[in-house]
Amino acid sequence: MNFIDNIISDFFNCCNLPVIAVDINFNELCSVGYNPVLRQIYNNCNVHRDIPHDSNNLLSLNYSYAKDINFIVVPISRFNRYRGYFIIGPIKCEKTGNEYIPYKPKSCLEFFSSIILNIADHNFSKGMSNLKFNVHVKKAIQYIHEHYTQCINLDDLCIDLSVNKSYFCKVFKKETGFTFSNFLNNYRVEKSKNLLKNTNLSLLDIAVSVGFNTQNYYSIAFKKFTDKTPLKYRNSISM
Repeated sequence: MNFIDNIISDFFNCCNLPVIAVDINFNELCSVGYNPVLRQIYNNCNVHRDIPHDSNNLLSLNYSYAKDINFIVVPISRFNRYRGYFIIGPIKCEKTGNEYIPYKPKSCLEFFSSIILNIADHNFSKGMSNLKFNVHVKKAIQYIHEHYTQCINLDDLCIDLSVNKSYFCKVFKKETGFTFSNFLNNYRVEKSKNLLKNTNLSLLDIAVSVGFNTQNYYSIAFKKFTDKTPLKYRNSISM
């Protein structure tokens, strides 16, 4: 729970927006930024009723209600929506209206889902070294951190770890919440952000530098984890 607490606290400190984390059944896990008025608005809107439970491609959804009341719903995990949701809001997009609701221009709403997911990714990577994993999982994560720029073959890694591949994949997913390939690609994407921000390298050079074989595969992975292409991300941080 501390992990999710840290994510929403960091998000609130960055954006000054109330956010609540709920499990898949919409039981509250933790929240920050709510006073009695905002809590009542949240309860009255019943946002959970509007979330499509049969969606397999949910990255984020924006909901607008009467009197300029807006919420943003983001899965806690990029890869498994059944882990629950971050529900950001209420937010108003006009400066008039309820004085207790935080104001943000409508043009900003699309960015908040990326911000909270990037905070989650950062906290996840930062916390990895402090978590107690199965010895094989711990060695695999260490190997990724040290060799992500190189070709990493799961079959060869399991042979080096002297562990059955099927067992390893099951344990890795259980303990990290990620498949091995998603964990590896997400780590590579996060490393590439520094190159996009601080260098003039081409997208192909960046892709190769962080371990992707092709620019196209890199772009697909980047879009999957950030909801932006590498070029759009680079342009957004240079504005």
